[in-house]
Amino acid sequence: MKITEIQIKNFGKLHNTNIRPLLGINVIYGENETGKSTLQQFISAMLFGMEKQQERHEKIDQYHQYEPWNSDTYYAGGLKFTVAGKDFLLERNFYHKEKSTRLVNEGDLEELSVEQGDLEMLLGGMKRETYENTFFIGQETVETDKEFADILQNYFINVSLGGEGDIDLAGARKQLESRQKAAEQKYKEKQAERKELEEKLLLEEKLLKKDVDQLKKQKKDGYQALIQKDQDNMLLFEHDSNQMAEYLRDIRQQRQQKEYSIKFGISLFLLVVGVLAGIWNGMEHLFPSPVAGWIILEVVLGCIVLTGVTGVILWYRKSKQLKLLRKQQEEEARELKQYTSMELEQQKNTKQQKEQAGKEAVEELLQIQLSEKQTELTNLQEELEECLNPAQEEQEYRSQVKAYELALATLEQLSQEAYQDTREQLEQEMSRILAELTNGKYDKMGLDAQMNLVVTTGKKRMYPWQLSRGTMEQMYLALRMGAGRFFTEEESMPILLDEVFSSFDEKRLEGALQWLGRQKSQIFLFTCQKREMEILERKGIPFGKIMLSR
Repeated sequence: MKITEIQIKNFGKLHNTNIRPLLGINVIYGENETGKSTLQQFISAMLFGMEKQQERHEKIDQYHQYEPWNSDTYYAGGLKFTVAGKDFLLERNFYHKEKSTRLVNEGDLEELSVEQGDLEMLLGGMKRETYENTFFIGQETVETDKEFADILQNYFINVSLGGEGDIDLAGARKQLESRQKAAEQKYKEKQAERKELEEKLLLEEKLLKKDVDQLKKQKKDGYQALIQKDQDNMLLFEHDSNQMAEYLRDIRQQRQQKEYSIKFGISLFLLVVGVLAGIWNGMEHLFPSPVAGWIILEVVLGCIVLTGVTGVILWYRKSKQLKLLRKQQEEEARELKQYTSMELEQQKNTKQQKEQAGKEAVEELLQIQLSEKQTELTNLQEELEECLNPAQEEQEYRSQVKAYELALATLEQLSQEAYQDTREQLEQEMSRILAELTNGKYDKMGLDAQMNLVVTTGKKRMYPWQLSRGTMEQMYLALRMGAGRFFTEEESMPILLDEVFSSFDEKRLEGALQWLGRQKSQIFLFTCQKREMEILERKGIPFGKIMLSR
């Protein structure tokens, strides 16, 4: 494929710009901010299109990055190119609301269908990702993307099968890895659930065993200890209460008896004194010569006698009544004691019967509870035993993980065997290009198992990051150009290099330009320095000069 005319209607800072490049090397020269990178992106956008992202992130959204400076809606351009000796015109309107693409065969004016894959066929099946990792090198991006390893593996496996299929090895690997990861996640979740249930069951088992032991102990001696304690407390209370009442009653009655005796004695004393004094007063004073004073004394003495008689009679009766009462109480106490003894015996028998019935009821209840706990413990231990063994669902997830691991290992082994020949051819091509770029200093370069670049010097294998920046960029340039040739065996693609040689010294730059001069592909070399043009002129390498200005 050769580009014959670039028609920029409106793209970034460029508008109404027409460029007619040569078929070989084209040096696009201009100072910074003259539109070199914009021109490079325009060619890529014309070949592969450009989509507007939903969210605006200017660092990665090329649509917004290269919107026309003078208009948001007029966003278009055209490209003329030749493929297999036929001329084609490609026109695109990038404006997202009026997006359109038109492809015309200028020989017979037949309009082709981009949607049906006609443009992709003219590009030799080249995809954007493959192009941007081979012939399209932007500023400071000579290293390939991580996805390029997948692209190479897919290419190797399809070429090894004769190019008949469209096998996506990387996609199959990613799909297997994704499913393996999902299965591992499910397996870990089920395993964690089982472990959590196991811990819960072990705790419940411990608590149930403790309950069973407590019930056994209660069944053995807990009821008897409780009954005996209640009996002791009740008898002690009854005994203390009866003795206290009898004691207080005896004290009170003894005091009353003593009080009655004293009062009886006093009354008797007054009676005797009064009688004796009255006799003496009557015989000495009244009978011989009654005098009023002695009469009054006799009356007083008569009152004393009367009081004594009354007191004697009263306190004698009370004392007798109290004695009768105490006698009666003693008889009642004896009868009550006899009756109480019988009643207590009867109550004791009744209580023993109740205790026996209660004991049997409690033992029966404890036995029921014990049986229930033991049954529950047995069931729990069976459940725990089942929990220790992975369930069927968990085993299935574990089997899936193992199956995916085996599938990935098998896929890797088969892919290595399938594309070994094609890989060796690519490594030979990369080694040849690197030898030319480094003037034979490095002549053996390959890919490791992870598709990382590695160069062999003597017996030592070295990765790009172990070498100088210039050598590293030479290695990646050899990888890109060598791989690009494998993807474009039938029809070459334009090579777009934007400031790729900025870190090359004069010797490296001279070797790279001489190698480019020997290629049959169309090359666009974007630079802000004149040394590329000076070397090309000095070495007599033909090139086209395209000058950009602000």
